[in-house]
Amino acid sequence: MKLRSQKKRLKTTVILFTLTLFLAGGVVFTGCSDSGSPTVAQAPISVKPKTQVLSQGTATATMEKPQDVYSYNPAGKRDPFAPLIVKEDRKAQSGEVRPPLERYNIYDFKLTGIVWGGLGYSAMLEGPDGKGYFIRVGTVMGQNKGVVKKITHNTMVIEEKFKTISGEIDRKEIVIELRKKEEGMQ
Repeated sequence: MKLRSQKKRLKTTVILFTLTLFLAGGVVFTGCSDSGSPTVAQAPISVKPKTQVLSQGTATATMEKPQDVYSYNPAGKRDPFAPLIVKEDRKAQSGEVRPPLERYNIYDFKLTGIVWGGLGYSAMLEGPDGKGYFIRVGTVMGQNKGVVKKITHNTMVIEEKFKTISGEIDRKEIVIELRKKEEGMQ
């Protein structure tokens, strides 16, 4: 029995040694080859002359032109990573507190009423904070500092200035209509 277990152990050791030697040899031979290294594309060094035979039997040499390589020229183009809408918020940068009418977007306000008096039309707005505000022509409101241009018996017109992508200042008129009596309210 002892002899048989020793032969088995010797046979296992020889197999393991052979397998280890085979794997180590494979790693050494495949690790040293240049087939896995990246190749660098080389630009054409010289242009070879090409000869053409004309019908009269004379040969002329013409030069082959290498293909043009594309290069990006950003001159005159806008920065693709710059924001499309540029907000100029000088008061927020300087740390000043903005009035309540300039804290919210114009579309967040609801036109709840228009009052006519000795000074002309005044608009009553309800802000997103639930508070009411009286507005006259010339009042500045909204985050982009829109100016109230006109108030009629059922509308209010606000003119807002903004910068376009090209940097030019453009104007946009926003018309807010008086809300009609809602359903369910008597």
